[in-house]
Amino acid sequence: MHLKSEAAWIVTNIASGTTEQTSIVVEAGAIPKLVRLSASPNDYASLSAIWALRNIVGDSPSFRDRVEDEGGIDAFARLLNHTETTPKVKRLAVGAINSYLNPWPFRELSAMKVTLFVNEFLESNSDQLNGLFTQIKHLVPCLARHIQQIHLYEATTEVDKESIAWAIQSLSRILDRGLKRSEFIETGVVPRLVHLLVNSSSGATIQRRALRCIGYLVNGDDHDADAAVGAGLLPALLLHLEAIDEELCKLALWNASNIAAGTQSQVYALLDCGLLPPILRILIDERCTPRCRREACWTVANLATKVSGDVKVGQAFLEGGCVEGLAAGFLIPDRKAKELAVCGMTKILEWRDSQGPQARVSLSAAIRSSSWPQNLRLTRDSREFQDQRLRKDCRTLLTRWFPEYSRPARV
Repeated sequence: MHLKSEAAWIVTNIASGTTEQTSIVVEAGAIPKLVRLSASPNDYASLSAIWALRNIVGDSPSFRDRVEDEGGIDAFARLLNHTETTPKVKRLAVGAINSYLNPWPFRELSAMKVTLFVNEFLESNSDQLNGLFTQIKHLVPCLARHIQQIHLYEATTEVDKESIAWAIQSLSRILDRGLKRSEFIETGVVPRLVHLLVNSSSGATIQRRALRCIGYLVNGDDHDADAAVGAGLLPALLLHLEAIDEELCKLALWNASNIAAGTQSQVYALLDCGLLPPILRILIDERCTPRCRREACWTVANLATKVSGDVKVGQAFLEGGCVEGLAAGFLIPDRKAKELAVCGMTKILEWRDSQGPQARVSLSAAIRSSSWPQNLRLTRDSREFQDQRLRKDCRTLLTRWFPEYSRPARV
Protein backbone atom coordinates (compact mmCIF):
# COMPACT_ATOMS: atom_id res chain seq x y z
CA MET A 1 0.00 0.00 0.00
CA HIS A 2 2.88 2.34 0.75
CA LEU A 3 4.25 1.90 -2.78
CA LYS A 4 0.80 2.57 -4.28
CA SER A 5 0.48 5.73 -2.20
CA GLU A 6 3.87 7.00 -3.30
CA ALA A 7 3.09 6.16 -6.91
CA ALA A 8 -0.20 8.08 -6.65
CA TRP A 9 1.66 11.05 -5.22
CA ILE A 10 4.06 11.02 -8.17
CA VAL A 11 1.04 10.98 -10.51
CA THR A 12 -0.41 13.90 -8.53
CA ASN A 13 2.72 15.94 -9.13
CA ILE A 14 2.75 15.13 -12.84
CA ALA A 15 -0.95 16.02 -13.17
CA SER A 16 -0.29 19.38 -11.54
CA GLY A 17 1.84 20.39 -14.51
CA THR A 18 0.87 21.31 -18.04
CA THR A 19 -2.11 19.90 -19.94
CA GLU A 20 0.31 17.89 -22.06
CA GLN A 21 1.80 16.28 -18.95
CA THR A 22 -1.67 15.59 -17.50
CA SER A 23 -2.64 14.02 -20.83
CA ILE A 24 0.16 11.48 -20.47
CA VAL A 25 -1.24 10.45 -17.08
CA VAL A 26 -4.79 10.13 -18.44
CA GLU A 27 -3.83 8.20 -21.57
CA ALA A 28 -1.77 5.80 -19.47
CA GLY A 29 -5.03 4.66 -17.85
CA ALA A 30 -4.45 6.26 -14.45
CA ILE A 31 -8.02 7.42 -13.76
CA PRO A 32 -9.73 4.06 -12.98
CA LYS A 33 -6.77 2.99 -10.84
CA LEU A 34 -6.89 6.27 -8.90
CA VAL A 35 -10.65 5.89 -8.44
CA ARG A 36 -10.14 2.46 -6.85
CA LEU A 37 -7.29 3.73 -4.68
CA SER A 38 -9.39 6.65 -3.42
CA ALA A 39 -11.59 4.13 -1.55
CA SER A 40 -8.61 2.75 0.38
CA PRO A 41 -8.98 2.68 4.19
CA ASN A 42 -5.43 4.02 4.31
CA ASP A 43 -5.72 7.79 4.59
CA TYR A 44 -2.45 8.57 2.85
CA ALA A 45 -3.32 6.36 -0.11
CA SER A 46 -6.84 7.80 -0.39
CA LEU A 47 -5.63 11.39 -0.11
CA SER A 48 -2.93 10.84 -2.74
CA ALA A 49 -5.49 9.40 -5.17
CA ILE A 50 -8.02 12.19 -4.58
CA TRP A 51 -5.34 14.84 -5.06
CA ALA A 52 -4.35 13.26 -8.38
CA LEU A 53 -7.99 13.07 -9.56
CA ARG A 54 -8.59 16.64 -8.45
CA ASN A 55 -5.62 17.84 -10.50
CA ILE A 56 -6.91 15.97 -13.54
CA VAL A 57 -10.46 17.32 -13.08
CA GLY A 58 -9.13 20.85 -12.71
CA ASP A 59 -6.94 20.75 -15.81
CA SER A 60 -9.54 21.09 -18.57
CA PRO A 61 -13.18 20.36 -19.47
CA SER A 62 -12.22 17.27 -21.46
CA PHE A 63 -10.30 15.71 -18.57
CA ARG A 64 -13.09 16.66 -16.17
CA ASP A 65 -15.46 14.69 -18.39
CA ARG A 66 -13.10 11.70 -18.46
CA VAL A 67 -13.01 11.58 -14.66
CA GLU A 68 -16.81 11.84 -14.61
CA ASP A 69 -17.22 9.01 -17.15
CA GLU A 70 -14.81 6.72 -15.34
CA GLY A 71 -16.52 6.98 -11.95
CA GLY A 72 -14.42 9.61 -10.22
CA ILE A 73 -17.28 11.89 -9.19
CA ASP A 74 -19.32 8.99 -7.83
CA ALA A 75 -16.25 7.99 -5.82
CA PHE A 76 -16.07 11.46 -4.23
CA ALA A 77 -19.76 11.28 -3.30
CA ARG A 78 -19.33 7.83 -1.74
CA LEU A 79 -16.47 9.13 0.40
CA LEU A 80 -18.66 11.96 1.68
CA ASN A 81 -21.55 9.59 2.40
CA HIS A 82 -19.45 6.95 4.16
CA THR A 83 -19.60 7.36 7.94
CA GLU A 84 -16.10 5.93 8.41
CA THR A 85 -14.39 8.35 6.03
CA THR A 86 -12.00 10.54 7.99
CA PRO A 87 -12.47 14.34 8.08
CA LYS A 88 -9.25 14.90 6.11
CA VAL A 89 -10.44 12.71 3.26
CA LYS A 90 -13.91 14.29 3.28
CA ARG A 91 -12.42 17.77 3.09
CA LEU A 92 -10.34 16.86 0.06
CA ALA A 93 -13.28 15.11 -1.63
CA VAL A 94 -15.32 18.32 -1.26
CA GLY A 95 -12.48 20.27 -2.85
CA ALA A 96 -12.38 17.81 -5.75
CA ILE A 97 -16.15 18.14 -6.29
CA ASN A 98 -15.76 21.91 -6.31
CA SER A 99 -13.10 21.62 -9.03
CA TYR A 100 -15.40 19.31 -11.00
CA LEU A 101 -18.16 21.95 -10.88
CA ASN A 102 -15.86 24.67 -12.14
CA PRO A 103 -17.91 26.75 -14.62
CA TRP A 104 -16.14 25.74 -17.82
CA PRO A 105 -17.95 25.40 -21.15
CA PHE A 106 -20.15 22.31 -21.14
CA ARG A 107 -19.54 19.50 -23.57
CA GLU A 108 -22.10 17.80 -25.79
CA LEU A 109 -24.29 15.26 -23.95
CA SER A 110 -22.46 15.86 -20.67
CA ALA A 111 -24.47 15.44 -17.50
CA MET A 112 -23.48 19.03 -16.75
CA LYS A 113 -24.50 20.66 -20.05
CA VAL A 114 -26.99 23.18 -18.79
CA THR A 115 -26.93 26.54 -20.54
CA LEU A 116 -29.00 29.62 -19.85
CA PHE A 117 -31.79 28.63 -22.18
CA VAL A 118 -32.12 25.32 -20.34
CA ASN A 119 -32.71 27.19 -17.08
CA GLU A 120 -35.71 28.92 -18.65
CA PHE A 121 -36.86 25.66 -20.22
CA LEU A 122 -36.51 23.57 -17.09
CA GLU A 123 -39.72 24.35 -15.23
CA SER A 124 -42.02 23.30 -18.08
CA ASN A 125 -39.91 20.37 -19.29
CA SER A 126 -38.49 18.93 -16.09
CA ASP A 127 -39.18 15.30 -17.01
CA GLN A 128 -37.22 15.55 -20.24
CA LEU A 129 -34.29 17.30 -18.62
CA ASN A 130 -34.13 15.27 -15.41
CA GLY A 131 -31.58 12.89 -16.87
CA LEU A 132 -29.14 15.73 -17.45
CA PHE A 133 -28.83 16.22 -13.69
CA THR A 134 -28.46 12.57 -12.67
CA GLN A 135 -24.75 12.86 -12.02
CA ILE A 136 -24.81 16.20 -10.22
CA LYS A 137 -28.09 16.06 -8.28
CA HIS A 138 -26.82 13.24 -6.07
CA LEU A 139 -24.01 15.55 -4.92
CA VAL A 140 -26.46 17.99 -3.30
CA PRO A 141 -27.42 15.94 -0.19
CA CYS A 142 -23.85 14.97 0.63
CA LEU A 143 -22.59 18.56 0.22
CA ALA A 144 -25.46 19.86 2.39
CA ARG A 145 -24.72 17.25 5.02
CA HIS A 146 -21.03 18.20 5.03
CA ILE A 147 -21.92 21.85 5.70
CA GLN A 148 -24.25 20.86 8.53
CA GLN A 149 -21.81 18.48 10.21
CA ILE A 150 -18.93 20.92 10.74
CA HIS A 151 -19.63 23.32 13.59
CA LEU A 152 -17.67 26.56 13.68
CA TYR A 153 -16.00 27.87 16.79
CA GLU A 154 -13.16 30.30 17.36
CA ALA A 155 -10.81 27.32 17.40
CA THR A 156 -12.09 25.89 14.11
CA THR A 157 -9.18 25.32 11.75
CA GLU A 158 -8.81 27.23 8.50
CA VAL A 159 -8.91 23.98 6.52
CA ASP A 160 -12.36 23.20 7.94
CA LYS A 161 -13.54 26.70 7.03
CA GLU A 162 -12.12 26.31 3.55
CA SER A 163 -13.94 22.99 3.19
CA ILE A 164 -17.27 24.59 4.15
CA ALA A 165 -16.64 27.41 1.68
CA TRP A 166 -15.96 24.86 -1.10
CA ALA A 167 -19.17 22.97 -0.28
CA ILE A 168 -21.30 26.13 -0.31
CA GLN A 169 -19.77 27.26 -3.59
CA SER A 170 -20.45 23.83 -5.07
CA LEU A 171 -24.13 24.07 -4.09
CA SER A 172 -24.31 27.51 -5.71
CA ARG A 173 -22.84 26.14 -8.92
CA ILE A 174 -25.36 23.31 -8.99
CA LEU A 175 -28.24 25.74 -8.34
CA ASP A 176 -26.92 27.94 -11.12
CA ARG A 177 -27.11 24.96 -13.47
CA GLY A 178 -30.85 24.62 -12.96
CA LEU A 179 -31.37 22.42 -9.90
CA LYS A 180 -34.92 22.78 -8.59
CA ARG A 181 -34.82 25.03 -5.57
CA SER A 182 -37.33 22.77 -3.82
CA GLU A 183 -34.77 19.96 -3.86
CA PHE A 184 -32.22 22.31 -2.35
CA ILE A 185 -34.64 23.32 0.42
CA GLU A 186 -35.45 19.68 1.17
CA THR A 187 -31.83 19.04 2.24
CA GLY A 188 -32.46 21.21 5.31
CA VAL A 189 -29.31 23.26 4.70
CA VAL A 190 -30.98 26.69 4.48
CA PRO A 191 -31.14 27.36 8.27
CA ARG A 192 -27.50 26.30 8.51
CA LEU A 193 -26.48 28.77 5.79
CA VAL A 194 -28.34 31.55 7.61
CA HIS A 195 -26.60 30.60 10.86
CA LEU A 196 -23.23 30.88 9.11
CA LEU A 197 -24.15 34.44 8.10
CA VAL A 198 -24.48 35.55 11.72
CA ASN A 199 -21.68 33.42 13.17
CA SER A 200 -18.66 35.66 13.72
CA SER A 201 -16.39 32.62 13.41
CA SER A 202 -17.46 32.01 9.81
CA GLY A 203 -15.25 34.58 8.16
CA ALA A 204 -15.92 36.71 5.08
CA THR A 205 -15.33 33.98 2.48
CA ILE A 206 -17.95 31.61 3.92
CA GLN A 207 -20.42 34.45 4.44
CA ARG A 208 -20.03 35.77 0.89
CA ARG A 209 -20.62 32.32 -0.55
CA ALA A 210 -23.58 31.68 1.77
CA LEU A 211 -25.20 34.96 0.71
CA ARG A 212 -24.68 34.10 -2.94
CA CYS A 213 -26.14 30.62 -2.44
CA ILE A 214 -29.20 31.93 -0.59
CA GLY A 215 -29.52 34.60 -3.27
CA TYR A 216 -30.28 31.89 -5.83
CA LEU A 217 -33.07 30.77 -3.50
CA VAL A 218 -34.77 34.13 -2.93
CA ASN A 219 -34.53 34.75 -6.67
CA GLY A 220 -36.96 31.85 -7.16
CA ASP A 221 -40.70 31.68 -6.54
CA ASP A 222 -42.54 32.89 -3.44
CA HIS A 223 -42.28 29.53 -1.68
CA ASP A 224 -38.50 29.47 -2.17
CA ALA A 225 -38.11 32.97 -0.75
CA ASP A 226 -40.40 32.06 2.18
CA ALA A 227 -38.00 29.27 3.12
CA ALA A 228 -35.13 31.76 3.39
CA VAL A 229 -37.17 34.39 5.25
CA GLY A 230 -38.53 31.74 7.62
CA ALA A 231 -34.98 30.60 8.40
CA GLY A 232 -34.11 34.09 9.68
CA LEU A 233 -32.47 35.61 6.61
CA LEU A 234 -33.65 39.20 7.14
CA PRO A 235 -31.90 39.87 10.49
CA ALA A 236 -28.76 38.37 8.95
CA LEU A 237 -29.00 40.79 6.02
CA LEU A 238 -29.33 43.69 8.44
CA LEU A 239 -26.02 42.68 9.98
CA HIS A 240 -24.22 42.66 6.63
CA LEU A 241 -25.61 45.98 5.41
CA GLU A 242 -23.21 47.52 7.91
CA ALA A 243 -20.29 45.40 6.69
CA ILE A 244 -17.00 47.01 5.69
CA ASP A 245 -16.61 44.27 3.08
CA GLU A 246 -18.14 45.70 -0.13
CA GLU A 247 -18.97 42.29 -1.59
CA LEU A 248 -20.84 41.24 1.56
CA CYS A 249 -22.84 44.46 1.52
CA LYS A 250 -23.65 44.12 -2.19
CA LEU A 251 -24.79 40.52 -1.80
CA ALA A 252 -26.96 41.44 1.21
CA LEU A 253 -28.59 44.18 -0.88
CA TRP A 254 -29.11 41.77 -3.78
CA ASN A 255 -30.98 39.42 -1.45
CA ALA A 256 -33.01 42.31 -0.01
CA SER A 257 -34.01 43.53 -3.47
CA ASN A 258 -35.43 40.11 -4.33
CA ILE A 259 -37.39 40.01 -1.06
CA ALA A 260 -38.74 43.49 -1.84
CA ALA A 261 -40.08 42.10 -5.12
CA GLY A 262 -41.89 39.28 -3.32
CA THR A 263 -45.22 38.76 -1.63
CA GLN A 264 -46.94 41.18 0.71
CA SER A 265 -45.89 39.15 3.76
CA GLN A 266 -42.26 39.16 2.59
CA VAL A 267 -42.28 42.91 2.02
CA TYR A 268 -43.88 43.48 5.44
CA ALA A 269 -41.20 41.28 7.03
CA LEU A 270 -38.50 43.36 5.36
CA LEU A 271 -40.02 46.58 6.68
CA ASP A 272 -40.64 45.20 10.18
CA CYS A 273 -37.05 43.98 10.40
CA GLY A 274 -35.73 47.52 9.96
CA LEU A 275 -33.93 46.93 6.68
CA LEU A 276 -35.22 50.04 4.91
CA PRO A 277 -33.22 52.74 6.81
CA PRO A 278 -29.75 51.24 6.16
CA ILE A 279 -30.70 50.52 2.52
CA LEU A 280 -31.65 54.16 2.04
CA ARG A 281 -28.48 55.30 3.79
CA ILE A 282 -26.39 53.33 1.29
CA LEU A 283 -28.45 54.61 -1.66
CA ILE A 284 -27.99 58.26 -0.68
CA ASP A 285 -24.40 58.12 0.60
CA GLU A 286 -22.02 59.16 -2.18
CA ARG A 287 -19.14 57.54 -0.31
CA CYS A 288 -20.64 54.09 -0.91
CA THR A 289 -19.60 52.28 -4.08
CA PRO A 290 -21.78 52.55 -7.21
CA ARG A 291 -22.32 48.76 -7.14
CA CYS A 292 -23.80 48.85 -3.63
CA ARG A 293 -25.84 51.97 -4.37
CA ARG A 294 -27.25 50.35 -7.52
CA GLU A 295 -28.41 47.29 -5.52
CA ALA A 296 -29.97 49.61 -2.92
CA CYS A 297 -31.75 51.49 -5.71
CA TRP A 298 -33.06 48.18 -7.01
CA THR A 299 -34.58 47.42 -3.60
CA VAL A 300 -36.34 50.79 -3.36
CA ALA A 301 -37.54 50.57 -6.97
CA ASN A 302 -39.03 47.14 -6.22
CA LEU A 303 -40.77 48.58 -3.16
CA ALA A 304 -42.21 51.34 -5.36
CA THR A 305 -44.13 48.70 -7.32
CA LYS A 306 -45.83 47.60 -4.07
CA VAL A 307 -46.98 51.06 -2.94
CA SER A 308 -50.23 51.36 -4.89
CA GLY A 309 -53.17 50.23 -2.76
CA ASP A 310 -51.03 49.14 0.20
CA VAL A 311 -51.32 51.49 3.17
CA LYS A 312 -48.40 50.06 5.14
CA VAL A 313 -45.93 50.06 2.25
CA GLY A 314 -47.08 53.50 1.11
CA GLN A 315 -46.63 54.96 4.57
CA ALA A 316 -43.19 53.37 4.96
CA PHE A 317 -42.20 54.65 1.53
CA LEU A 318 -43.18 58.26 2.25
CA GLU A 319 -42.10 58.46 5.89
CA GLY A 320 -38.91 56.49 5.34
CA GLY A 321 -37.48 58.89 2.78
CA CYS A 322 -37.74 56.62 -0.27
CA VAL A 323 -38.77 59.51 -2.49
CA GLU A 324 -35.46 61.29 -1.89
CA GLY A 325 -33.69 57.94 -2.13
CA LEU A 326 -34.96 57.37 -5.67
CA ALA A 327 -33.98 60.94 -6.53
CA ALA A 328 -30.43 60.10 -5.45
CA GLY A 329 -30.47 57.14 -7.85
CA PHE A 330 -30.15 59.60 -10.77
CA LEU A 331 -26.79 60.76 -9.44
CA ILE A 332 -25.21 57.29 -9.29
CA PRO A 333 -22.63 56.89 -12.10
CA ASP A 334 -24.33 53.71 -13.32
CA ARG A 335 -26.78 53.35 -16.19
CA LYS A 336 -28.85 50.62 -14.50
CA ALA A 337 -29.27 52.69 -11.34
CA LYS A 338 -30.63 55.62 -13.36
CA GLU A 339 -33.00 53.26 -15.21
CA LEU A 340 -34.26 51.87 -11.89
CA ALA A 341 -34.80 55.39 -10.56
CA VAL A 342 -36.94 56.21 -13.61
CA CYS A 343 -38.97 53.00 -13.21
CA GLY A 344 -39.51 53.60 -9.50
CA MET A 345 -40.45 57.22 -10.07
CA THR A 346 -42.95 56.28 -12.77
CA LYS A 347 -44.67 53.81 -10.43
CA ILE A 348 -44.92 56.39 -7.67
CA LEU A 349 -46.21 59.16 -9.92
CA GLU A 350 -48.94 56.83 -11.19
CA TRP A 351 -49.90 55.84 -7.64
CA ARG A 352 -53.63 55.91 -6.96
CA ASP A 353 -53.91 55.36 -3.24
CA SER A 354 -56.97 53.81 -1.60
CA GLN A 355 -56.66 56.30 1.27
CA GLY A 356 -58.08 59.05 -0.90
CA PRO A 357 -56.91 62.46 -2.10
CA GLN A 358 -55.11 63.34 1.15
CA ALA A 359 -52.53 60.61 0.54
CA ARG A 360 -52.03 61.95 -2.98
CA VAL A 361 -51.43 65.44 -1.56
CA SER A 362 -48.82 64.02 0.85
CA LEU A 363 -47.08 62.24 -2.00
CA SER A 364 -47.12 65.35 -4.17
CA ALA A 365 -45.63 67.40 -1.35
CA ALA A 366 -42.90 64.82 -0.78
CA ILE A 367 -42.01 64.84 -4.47
CA ARG A 368 -42.02 68.62 -4.76
CA SER A 369 -39.76 69.00 -1.74
CA SER A 370 -37.32 66.39 -3.05
CA SER A 371 -34.63 66.74 -5.70
CA TRP A 372 -36.55 64.55 -8.18
CA PRO A 373 -37.30 67.26 -10.75
CA GLN A 374 -33.78 68.72 -10.63
CA ASN A 375 -32.10 65.33 -10.89
CA LEU A 376 -34.39 64.28 -13.73
CA ARG A 377 -33.37 67.40 -15.62
CA LEU A 378 -29.70 66.85 -14.84
CA THR A 379 -29.90 63.34 -16.30
CA ARG A 380 -31.76 64.53 -19.38
CA ASP A 381 -29.28 67.34 -20.08
CA SER A 382 -26.06 65.58 -19.05
CA ARG A 383 -23.34 65.63 -21.72
CA GLU A 384 -21.59 62.74 -20.03
CA PHE A 385 -24.62 60.49 -20.25
CA GLN A 386 -25.50 59.53 -23.82
CA ASP A 387 -28.26 56.92 -23.39
CA GLN A 388 -30.90 58.40 -25.67
CA ARG A 389 -33.73 56.10 -24.58
CA LEU A 390 -33.28 56.94 -20.92
CA ARG A 391 -32.94 60.65 -21.70
CA LYS A 392 -36.21 60.41 -23.58
CA ASP A 393 -37.87 58.78 -20.55
CA CYS A 394 -36.62 61.62 -18.35
CA ARG A 395 -37.93 64.19 -20.84
CA THR A 396 -41.35 62.50 -20.87
CA LEU A 397 -41.59 62.50 -17.07
CA LEU A 398 -40.56 66.16 -16.88
CA THR A 399 -43.07 67.22 -19.53
CA ARG A 400 -45.95 65.32 -17.94
CA TRP A 401 -45.35 65.80 -14.23
CA PHE A 402 -42.93 68.72 -13.83
CA PRO A 403 -43.53 71.07 -16.78
CA GLU A 404 -41.91 73.98 -14.94
CA TYR A 405 -38.62 72.00 -15.05
CA SER A 406 -38.91 70.86 -18.65
CA ARG A 407 -36.80 73.69 -20.02
CA PRO A 408 -32.99 73.36 -19.89
CA ALA A 409 -31.45 74.66 -16.71
CA ARG A 410 -29.66 77.99 -16.80
CA VAL A 411 -25.88 77.76 -16.76
